[in-house]
Amino acid sequence: MFAPSGRTLVVLALLTVCLGAAWPASAAQPVAIPTAADCAALLTVQLSFKDRGALDYRYAGGIAAHNKSVEPVLTKAVIPEYCRVEGGIPTGNTAEGANVVLFGVNLPTAWNGRFVLIGDGGFDGAVSTSTQRVPDGYATANSDMGHDGKVFLGATFGTSRAREIDYGFRATHLTSVVAKGLIEVYYKSGPRFSYWDGCSTGGRQAAVEAQRFPDDFDGIVAGDLFNNAVEVAMEQIWSSATFFLDRNHDGVGFENNVTQADLDALRDAVLAKCDVLGNDKIKDGVVGNHRLCARVFTSADVDAFGAARGLTPGQIQALKDVYTGPHDSTGRHHWSPGKPLGSEFSWGSFVVPTPVNHNFPAQGGFSFQFVNYIWFENDPGVPTARPNDPTLLPGPGEYRWLDFDFDKNTPRGRTVHPVTGPWTPNDGGGFMRSILNGSETDLSPFLVHRNAKYILYHGGADGLIATDNTVDYYEGIVRDTFHGHTRRAQENVRLFLVPGMGHCAGGVRGAAVGWDKLPALVDWVEHGHAPEQIVVTQDAGTTTPEGNERIICPWPLQPTYSGPEGTENTPANWVATNFVCRAEPHHGPGHHDEHEADHDGGFRLPWWR
Repeated sequence: MFAPSGRTLVVLALLTVCLGAAWPASAAQPVAIPTAADCAALLTVQLSFKDRGALDYRYAGGIAAHNKSVEPVLTKAVIPEYCRVEGGIPTGNTAEGANVVLFGVNLPTAWNGRFVLIGDGGFDGAVSTSTQRVPDGYATANSDMGHDGKVFLGATFGTSRAREIDYGFRATHLTSVVAKGLIEVYYKSGPRFSYWDGCSTGGRQAAVEAQRFPDDFDGIVAGDLFNNAVEVAMEQIWSSATFFLDRNHDGVGFENNVTQADLDALRDAVLAKCDVLGNDKIKDGVVGNHRLCARVFTSADVDAFGAARGLTPGQIQALKDVYTGPHDSTGRHHWSPGKPLGSEFSWGSFVVPTPVNHNFPAQGGFSFQFVNYIWFENDPGVPTARPNDPTLLPGPGEYRWLDFDFDKNTPRGRTVHPVTGPWTPNDGGGFMRSILNGSETDLSPFLVHRNAKYILYHGGADGLIATDNTVDYYEGIVRDTFHGHTRRAQENVRLFLVPGMGHCAGGVRGAAVGWDKLPALVDWVEHGHAPEQIVVTQDAGTTTPEGNERIICPWPLQPTYSGPEGTENTPANWVATNFVCRAEPHHGPGHHDEHEADHDGGFRLPWWR
C-alpha cells in the first residue's frame, strides 16, 4: 500500500494533451494493485490521444508539461486509500483564445473497475474535492468547466469564447478522455464501465454528452435537466420579470407583484384540487401528477382564486404567466414550459421578489447574468448596479435582463452581426444554443448503436427548471430515436418523476424524494436489469418525524397505494411494499400528453391560453 491508512497522495500536474488514439473501454481483466510509485509517476505522465472531434472542437496542442511537487494530504480515516491527480488541459486556439480546463481525478487503491464523472451545478468554476463514490471503489473525476469562479464571478467567464465552449461541452468531454487515460496508466487497464451522474447543470452536461459524444459513457443518470439552456434561461427571465416590470409606466415597477401569503394561498388552492387525484389517493400535501392536475386546476380556477384574494387583473395574469412559460406577443410561439403545478411552495424563494429574498429571487442569481454574458453570441453589456431595481435604467455599456424581448430574442434566431458584433436588440440565441444545449432527441448513436442506458429524473415540484422540460425531452427521445415505440425505448431510456421533489433534492416537507442515483443504472448496464421502480425516502430537506417511503415509477406509470383499504392516510403504512406502479386510467403506456413539440420547435401552449 502506498500511503498510511487515512492518507491521500495528491499529484498536481499540467498534462500535455496531444492528438493520438482515443481510450477504449478495456475488457474485464485482473487489475494491478497500484503502489506509491505508481501514484508518484502520474506527476510526469504525458497522455497522447486523438479525439474524433478534435477538428470540430478546437483543442490546443503542443503545450509543455508543468509539474508541481507531490504532497501527501490528510483525509478522513473513513475514506479508503486513493491517489488524487489534479491537472490542466489546454484548450482554445488563436481565433477563440487560449484557455485551460482544470480537473481532479480520484483513483482508489481498491478499484472496482468502474469510472464515474461527477456533474456540476450552476456556472461551476471549481474542481470538486468530494470523495463521493470513492469508498465504493469508483474512480471519479470532475472539472471546473473551464474557468475559476473566484476570478470570473457568476457568468462573467462568458466574455471569452474559449471559456464558453469549454462550459458548453468541451471541458466535460476532455475530462472524461483524460481521466480514462490516467486510469489506463495507473491501473494498467481502462475502466470496464464508465458512468455519468449529474443534476441541473449536470443534467445539461449529460444530455450534451449523449448527443455529442455517444462513446464516452456506458450509462448516464441525469436529473432536473438544464439541457435546453437557452430556453430555460428565457423561462426564468419571463417568470420573474412578470412581477418586476413597470407595466403601468409609473417609474416604480412591482405593480403585479404578489405576497408570500398569496403564494401560500395559491399552493393550498392547487392542493385542494390536486392533492388527491387519479392514482394518488393519499392526502399528503403533494401533487402526485402535475399534468393530470393541469386538467382539473384550470385558468378559471386562477381567476376565481385571484378574485377571492382581491388580486388585480395584472396580478392574476402574472400568476398565469408563471405557469404558462415564455412566448411571443402573439401567443403562437411558445419557447419553454412554465413552472409545474405543485411547485408554488418554492416561488417565494426562486421566482417572486419578496422581502425575505431581498427582492432578488434565487433563479435571478443565474438567469439575470446569463443574458448579459452567455445567451447572445455578442454580449449586450454588463448588468446594471442593481439588477433587482426596475427603476434603474441601463447606462452606456449596460444591459438590463428586464429588457429581454421575447418577440425579437428568439431561441433559434440568428445574430445580426455574427462573429464581430456589435450586439443588436434583434439578436437571437441560435449561436449559443448550438454550443450550450443538449436538446437533440435523436440519440440513436448513444442509445441504439452503443446500446447505452439513460436514466432521467425530475422533481415534480421543481420551481427552478420546469418538470415538463424533461418530460418533453424524454417523449422526444421516444419519438425521434425509437419512432414512438415506448416499450422499445424503455429498453434503453427511462424517466422517473419524483412527486414533491424540488430542484435536484429537498422539496415539499414530508415528501419521499431521496435515493442513491447510481446503483439502478449500474445494475441496468452491467446485468440488464431495467429499473421497474425505485424506492425513495425523505432526504435532509424534507424529513419529518413520521418518515415516508414510497416508490417512483417509469413515466408515464404512477405510484399507486396498494396497502390495506382505508389506511392510505396513515403514515405508518407509507412503505415501499404498499405501493405499485400503475398507469393512470387515461394515460396508457404509449400515450403522449398535450405538451408536445409543435411545428416550429417550440411548445404548444398549456391549457390557460
